[in-house]
Amino acid sequence: MIRFGPMSITLLLCAGQGIVLAGLLLRARRNRAANRWLALLILAVAALITPFIIGYAGFYDRWPRLSFAPFSLTLAFGPLVYLYTLSLVDAPPARVWPHFMPVLVQFLADALVFPFPLETKNWWNTVAHSPLISPVFEAGTIVSLGLYGLAAWRRYRGYRRWLDDNRTDGVDVDPSWIRNFLIALMVVAVIWLGFIIAKRIDPGRDYFDQFLLYVTFSALVLYLGIAGWRHAETAFPHVSRARVPEVAAGVEKGRDWVVQGQEWVRMIDSGAHWRNPELTLAVLARALGTNTAYLSRALGAASGENFNTLINRRRVAEVQRLLAAGDARDLMALAFEAGFNSKASFNRAFADLAGMSPSAWRLKSRKSPAI
Repeated sequence: MIRFGPMSITLLLCAGQGIVLAGLLLRARRNRAANRWLALLILAVAALITPFIIGYAGFYDRWPRLSFAPFSLTLAFGPLVYLYTLSLVDAPPARVWPHFMPVLVQFLADALVFPFPLETKNWWNTVAHSPLISPVFEAGTIVSLGLYGLAAWRRYRGYRRWLDDNRTDGVDVDPSWIRNFLIALMVVAVIWLGFIIAKRIDPGRDYFDQFLLYVTFSALVLYLGIAGWRHAETAFPHVSRARVPEVAAGVEKGRDWVVQGQEWVRMIDSGAHWRNPELTLAVLARALGTNTAYLSRALGAASGENFNTLINRRRVAEVQRLLAAGDARDLMALAFEAGFNSKASFNRAFADLAGMSPSAWRLKSRKSPAI
């Protein structure tokens, strides 16, 4: 008898909402490649939940021939996590299909057995699927998630460093969502591993004992869908798009990078390059007649600061100077004049470098020394 109870309805509502959100992600105009990968990940997790939705409702009792329906595509999780992260911050690899060869094998392992009579499927499950194939796919999924998750985390960490080394508006494109996305997935992977181990220790556990695991998957579907949709239109600068042809800057061997950096800092100050709200490391390198690699190395050697801190320090100092001189204009007018291009980047930089908010500094500007 088919009957949707609290278990099946709970999972169905979450999976259904995830499918709707995946559809919205597929229609997003910005970050199209990344949003497609995320939508596919949500759909793959929803597919994993589906056998338990219909199982708790009694479908398998009524129609046991549904066994081996190819709902489990867990070996796609790792590649989709990595490709989503990579597509948000950089260009994805030209060839992505090799990443999905394992999940194709996983799909075929069920799809080829599905049409057979129930007796044959039960025999295959006894002699091969349960004792050998299923454990291999479970272990492969956890290993795949770990390796791809680590690769995605390295991409995220590298991207944060790249923002600090190349841009001054990193707070406007804060990639914390990527960090939270990866942490959420790793937490779910650890919980999943715990259930797998528990099942191996106690083979008598049935699919009702797995309910909390699939509630966790359902929560993941909702989180990925809702938070992913919130960030679907965020314009993350792409590392690959920011690369420009490097200009020869002389012979590197024997160069005194501190002296060179001091000279470029002097040129930055004399030319007030920091006033340019669109300033990036590449733009500054072109203005100074060098390349980004040499400029980044020299500025670090001379100042001990990355590009973001060096430029924003000058902008904050200019706002402080104007406030100390009694300039009564709106704080954002002063921020824009100093080169900031958003309220978020201004407030974050000012708090980090001055130790207080711009409004608090204005109240104490006559007593507070410039940074």
